[in-house]
Amino acid sequence: MAHGQWSEVEARGVLGAWQKSGMSIERFARQRGFTPQRLYWWKRKLGISTKSEATENTSASPALLPVQMRTEARRGEPVTVLLRTGHLLKVSHGFDEEAFVRVVSLLERG
Repeated sequence: MAHGQWSEVEARGVLGAWQKSGMSIERFARQRGFTPQRLYWWKRKLGISTKSEATENTSASPALLPVQMRTEARRGEPVTVLLRTGHLLKVSHGFDEEAFVRVVSLLERG
């Protein structure tokens, strides 16, 4: 992940990984090379107050939600997928769907 600004999706992924780690924000951030203040800022911005509140709304099995595809999407524009594990996947036009499903399955298993 870049050391510059994070998108909301990236921040949610990092915060999710922090919550799963069981570490303090300070230790988690320093191990990954950024300041704890960055996590505190995103935590406050996204309204995440505690580990239990953030994970209360997630079920044990993933829920599939309806998706609406836009035909006017630009070619080559990547799509970012945030997994429950905190992993971010970026895919662009023409990706191999079967390979994508296998990668998601592997990452979700941990």
